[in-house]
Parts: sequence; structure tokens; C-alpha cells
Amino acid sequence: MSEIEMIVDSKNRVGEVPVWSPRDRKVWWIDVRQPRIQSFDPDTGNFETFLTGGKALGSYAIREKGGFMLAQEDGLYAFDPANGERELLTDPETDLPDNRLNDGRCDRRGRFWLGSMNDTQRTDDGNFYSVGTDFSIAKWFDGINIPNGVCFSPDDTSMYFADTPKKMIWAFDFDIDEGRISNRRIFADLKDAPGRPDGSTVDAEGFVWNAEFAGHRIVRYAPDGRVDRVIDMPVTNITCVGFGGDNLDQLYITTAWQGLSEEQREKEPHAGALFRTEVGVRGLPEPTFAG
Repeated sequence: MSEIEMIVDSKNRVGEVPVWSPRDRKVWWIDVRQPRIQSFDPDTGNFETFLTGGKALGSYAIREKGGFMLAQEDGLYAFDPANGERELLTDPETDLPDNRLNDGRCDRRGRFWLGSMNDTQRTDDGNFYSVGTDFSIAKWFDGINIPNGVCFSPDDTSMYFADTPKKMIWAFDFDIDEGRISNRRIFADLKDAPGRPDGSTVDAEGFVWNAEFAGHRIVRYAPDGRVDRVIDMPVTNITCVGFGGDNLDQLYITTAWQGLSEEQREKEPHAGALFRTEVGVRGLPEPTFAG
């Protein structure tokens, strides 16, 4: 493994969801609590940031037709960074004003899978949904505190999901043709881990990479849930990981300064930055939203 490199000192309160876009050969990521979407061009070193509006930005997807779909506190929006325009597409929780949408990811048929959370009480009021390419919404389960880690196996037979405060990652059987999940089971129990499970990605070998918030580390899990590798990080709050570069052989890592004391922030001046390293394996192309 190569050294861990800090490539953008973005100072994100909660950086999240690094995604490589082959369309423009940039890595994109967000700041949840300072709602914005950001890009980094590894060829030029150019860093751009685009304010999205709203109070929070839980996740996003690149749209097949251009621009992005944003998961925010009051619904899913189409967003064009070129002009800053935002258009409401659908809201699965119009009756739950304390909830907001959080982590999500597209499957390889272009559906978007995501969870919601109570952003006021931090109680188990969140729900998990799929959004079809026609914007139809299906609810799959509830009882979520903070949803994270949505990702899919290379053969499209498994979906992974984490609830951060519960320190648990689950696996589901996934039927990509029908767009259904079933057979929820424990994939990794982090009760003895130093941190809590946050964002995840899956590599081309089918191993799950998970960022441990408050844990100073990234963990690679084998398909059977066994810990395969641990990468120690120079900051405490690791939020998400994603493969990028033309060969998808570079691991991009988002981080956060939220939750750190002033003393901790002084010791970790790059908390909230975007990092990168090479880990000797390749990732998978990121699916786009086909709606």
C-alpha cells in the first residue's frame, strides 16, 4: 500500500461519498452539514465547490442524463452545478418533518437505494427506500437510527447496509432484476471496534471497504465478513471511501471535523480533508441514476 496523501484540505464539517466520474475524470464528494458538492481534478489539481442550498445533504447520485440527484432534508432534488439550479423530484417522507435523507447509492439498473434518519431526536425513526427510474418509491424496512454504508456486490446478489450508532453492518440478498432485498443478516459486528461503521464501497474482488467514524481507520472485509485488512488514518473521523482514477485503482477517503473538540482539531488540522492512497486492488464503476 502506498502512503496516505492529503490531496484537498477541504475542511469539510462532514465530508462524504467520494465518487469517480469518468464523464469528466473528476472525483466528486459532498459536505453534509455545510451543504455543497465538490470536485477535484487529479490532472490539474483544480478543486471546485458548489453550494446546493437546503439545510443538509445526505448523499447524491450522478444522473445518467447529466447533473446530480441530491438526497436532502426535504426530498430528492435534481441539481445542475453549472447554474446552481435545484428542482424537487420526489419526497418519500412528507409526513415526517423531523427526518432527513442520508446515505444512498445506485444499483446497476439505475435505481437509488437510501435511508432516512430523525435529525432532531436521534431516535430509531428512519426508513429505508428504493427509488425507481420512474421515481416510484418502495419502503423496505424501518427502525433506523443513522443509515450508512449502502453498496452492492460485484455479482449483484448482495446489498450491504450499516446503522452507525448500532455498530452493525448487515447483508441482504439482492435481486437486481426485481429490485428487491430479502434475508437480512449480520455481516460485521463492530461492538468491539474502536469506531462506528460509516460509508462503504465494494472492490472488484467483492470485498467491502468500510470507513470507521471515530475509529482512525478503514477496514476491508472479506465477502464472509472476516476482517481482511486495516488501514490506520491520520485523523479520527473517517466517513466514506470510494475508488477513483482511470483504472479505479486509487482509494479516495472523506473525513470530518464534526464531533472533535477544539484541542483535537488543533492536533488534527486536516480533519475534514480529502485523502487518497493506493491499496493494490481496483474498484467498480459507480452506477448512475437512470431516472
